[in-house]
Amino acid sequence: MFRVLALLAVLVLAGLSVVSVYASDEPLSWVPWFEGTDEEYVQLKIEVVPNGAGIIYPVPGVYRIKRGETVVLQVAGVASGYEFSHWEVNFVDYGSAPFKTLTLEGDAEVKAVFTRAASGEEVGYLMVDIVFYDKPSEPPEGSVTLWELGVSMPLTPVQVTPNQWHGQAVFKGVRIGKTYTVVVNLENGVGGVYVNFWTVYNRASYMHWGFISCRRKLPEAPRSTFKPFEWPS
Repeated sequence: MFRVLALLAVLVLAGLSVVSVYASDEPLSWVPWFEGTDEEYVQLKIEVVPNGAGIIYPVPGVYRIKRGETVVLQVAGVASGYEFSHWEVNFVDYGSAPFKTLTLEGDAEVKAVFTRAASGEEVGYLMVDIVFYDKPSEPPEGSVTLWELGVSMPLTPVQVTPNQWHGQAVFKGVRIGKTYTVVVNLENGVGGVYVNFWTVYNRASYMHWGFISCRRKLPEAPRSTFKPFEWPS
């Protein structure tokens, strides 16, 4: 079953301590054009491979785009049994981030490539634990998404000690040894959308992610210009 996702990334901290921050999967500086053009408009052809494996923006089709315009490529949903692999621009790998920007200087053929999810592998569960280090009495509110699974779970308040609350989400059916993109949408504290990466190391994997809301040293994530996709009922 499809799940609608929104993924805008700022990697903050992992484990029990703050780690260095970097922007996830920076856009490539080189675009694989076969040839540029001096025409005012260029053609953008975009498709999903294989057809029906996912939902993307812009939706598949052929577009007439003004040369020099930047297009945001977005994977918004993944079909059951599939995983998103990568983008291709004119048959050249353009990266595996669900969000990519593409500045059109010539005609482009873009493919969102999906692959069949591996089956028969050892599976377990992953618990994502969120805490505000500077506001331990305030449970984080919001949701967590495992992007590769296309599954979102609300954060459930959990009282760990008399004066400390956490927010937790548990995901079943994760594959041991696989690295997942963990997306946290915080509605309080350090409000915003954040992303981190976690490798499931055993059947019961535990990811602790702490935020500090009073020390805003981390860059804020850019806000999406896309409206959420609504599935027909």
